Amino acid sequence: MRRAAAVAFLALLSVSCRDERLVPSLPPGYHVDTYAQRSASAVDVLWVVDDSGSMAPRQEALARNFQAFIALFREGRIDFRMGVATTDIFTRPGELVGEPRVLAPDTPELERAFGDSVRVGTQGSAYEAGLEAASRVLERQARENAPVLEARAACESGCASEACREACATAHPVAFLRPGAWLYLAFVTDEDDRSPHDVRTYWRMFEQAKGIGNDGTVVASAIIGDVPANGCGAEPGTRYAELVTLTGGEVGSICDADFADTLRTLATSAVGLRRTFALEQVPKVDTLRVRVRHPCGTSQESLQGCESVDRAACEAQSAEALEAVCTPVQGGPDGWTYEPARRVVFFAGGSVPGLGTRVELEYVEEDAS
Repeated sequence: MRRAAAVAFLALLSVSCRDERLVPSLPPGYHVDTYAQRSASAVDVLWVVDDSGSMAPRQEALARNFQAFIALFREGRIDFRMGVATTDIFTRPGELVGEPRVLAPDTPELERAFGDSVRVGTQGSAYEAGLEAASRVLERQARENAPVLEARAACESGCASEACREACATAHPVAFLRPGAWLYLAFVTDEDDRSPHDVRTYWRMFEQAKGIGNDGTVVASAIIGDVPANGCGAEPGTRYAELVTLTGGEVGSICDADFADTLRTLATSAVGLRRTFALEQVPKVDTLRVRVRHPCGTSQESLQGCESVDRAACEAQSAEALEAVCTPVQGGPDGWTYEPARRVVFFAGGSVPGLGTRVELEYVEEDAS
């Protein structure tokens, strides 16, 4: 009877304590931890693409499947800038390649422009140094931005309103490595990194590119040779994989003939969508239930990854109301799993909760009587 009463009580709850609103008290030992799935409002993406002799088909796959990456940026109306560099630090050190150098939401024929930029050719150095190449781009951008930012700061010193500060930013624009924007590094190569410094040195360099205290706004991902081994002749990207682990990014396989799925995965981390959600208390694992609340206006196609969807509460509600309740699949390549060592729920593959959703983790505390 007590368990049935508790379940009935939980069914009545539509909000939780993480929303920082007044909510009914839960029975002792019962929890509903909730998280809003939000994204970064502005992201600068630096692609570092291997331009050595074996990369032509991989560059083509990247160009051909770019739509899979950019779709999430458009869906979330994210203000992005994208630049492309190569792993060759001898021929074009610190340079962004392609025309225009920096791509933005209003770039004409964006997909074509991106494809032209990432087809960087195959005449680059066989000494691929992607981490060093990225650091040189960031250093060069910082030098070029310095006088602009000084002029902006001087302008803002006389401001008494946000409108004035926005006018200063418009008058003194920064094209790339913008203040306030997240930085996302994406490496695409079939060789491991041969940069002169250890990986942690580059990690610290990249984190410092956004200033002290903004380390969480720098993420690196990579499409590389599988570690520790692969069957397509690519060298395992061990150093890149280490950097990705340090920054919390994603790893894709350079051996894939079609990069679409990998690019969709990279996009989720690029816009700041979370894959892991921590529980406040240690749960009795068999009581853990996971729900993702979507806006009522969410299409059925966008809910294909749900084991079931309950729209009953959407009746007479606005399209924005978070009342379309998805029960996501548990386990598998596109489902959620509980990781007891970290006390988190992890969403794999395409199961990552989308923009504007709310994740609810319902469970009974392990020590509850």
